[in-house]
Amino acid sequence: MEQLFNLLKEGVTAAHTIEYMKTYLCDRQFVELDLEQEWQLQENGRYYVNLYGTNGLAFRVGKKGVKPSAFRIAMAHSDYPNFQIKPNPEMGGRYATGLNVEIYGGMYQKSWLDRPLGVAGKVIVAGKSVLHPQVLLYRSDKPLCLIPSLAIHMDRELNKKGALDVAKELVPIMTLCSDGDLLQEVADTLRVKKEEILDYDLYLYNPENPQIAGLDSSMLVSPRLDNLTSVGAILDALEQVGTVADQTVDVMAVFDNEEVGSLSKQGADSELLTMVLEKIGRALYGKDFQISEVLKESFLLSVDVAHGSHPNYEEKSDSTNKADLGKGFCIKRSVGQKYGTTAESAAVLKQLCKINEIPYTIAINKTGIPGGSTLGPIVTSHLPFPCADVGMPILAMHSASELGAVADYEALKQLLTAFYTVPDA
Repeated sequence: MEQLFNLLKEGVTAAHTIEYMKTYLCDRQFVELDLEQEWQLQENGRYYVNLYGTNGLAFRVGKKGVKPSAFRIAMAHSDYPNFQIKPNPEMGGRYATGLNVEIYGGMYQKSWLDRPLGVAGKVIVAGKSVLHPQVLLYRSDKPLCLIPSLAIHMDRELNKKGALDVAKELVPIMTLCSDGDLLQEVADTLRVKKEEILDYDLYLYNPENPQIAGLDSSMLVSPRLDNLTSVGAILDALEQVGTVADQTVDVMAVFDNEEVGSLSKQGADSELLTMVLEKIGRALYGKDFQISEVLKESFLLSVDVAHGSHPNYEEKSDSTNKADLGKGFCIKRSVGQKYGTTAESAAVLKQLCKINEIPYTIAINKTGIPGGSTLGPIVTSHLPFPCADVGMPILAMHSASELGAVADYEALKQLLTAFYTVPDA
């Protein structure tokens, strides 16, 4: 769990998650590649691809051959619901300064109240040319703000209310003076002049550390379990697997913007993954390589958290398919094609689990309660590989702090290792 805990602590924004991924892999002999350069790939090589800073891709190569065999791809996302800070952020009041923010993704709003919150993200300054500005990563070394709730004495109906007014009730307070200056604090930390900051993507984050909890230490409690548990499990599996199968490429792809629809150059709803796979194929198997050559033998795993069966709300779960925490990872199914799993791809996973004695459950939303979508259907609409959706079941999804089971994370790692090591067809 040490690697996951480090990731949960460091991955406070999508950019920080990708920086952690890059450092972790490059420290383990993965060679960084630039997408714009010609690649010279070696047998049994390990590679990390430099993309856009909030998404990343890594892969391992087996033995070269005249004809390729397959790509085995596991995907996750780097973003999570939080507050994004708007331009001109300071909102001076009579005796306090607030921050002008907007909600990124589908968060549970009330869970962010009354928590010390940090600020982190990307800060942009001038670079080597106008078209190539420099990106600096920023993270406050202490909490900088808090969203205080109204006392229950002042509104006896508070516990009955639903959504909050973002522009009023969710304004973070960052100082008890009327002239607070966030960008000056950022500039001082980065050791640049405030006027040098051209723009930024800054967010609030919950700085609480992950914890193991429970009488039997079975529970994992942390911010950002969605979806850093998936990133962490894929990282472990890709790095630790022994020998890659002949003429096979094992791939890890992490996309940004999943929580807001994936329609971006760094998101899954683009041609980026196909472009990278074609570049890998041409470097390994010749300039005439076509994705269609590996269509049927390749496989995609879309790895994202699942809705666990809540013991206080059993009526919210399907009557015969309950994803209880502590019973293994989930195979996710959806009749409405919210997930990429089919009967055939589910059968593949069930066989892997039987051979390797990996526990799992089936996660299907209760009829009438639609769930969110994942990377699987989005990517396969561009890249029609066989696909399955899997993930670790959690409670309090999209809350400022979420709950999962230690055993389920271990089962997910076992599945991903088995996926990457399954023999060639």
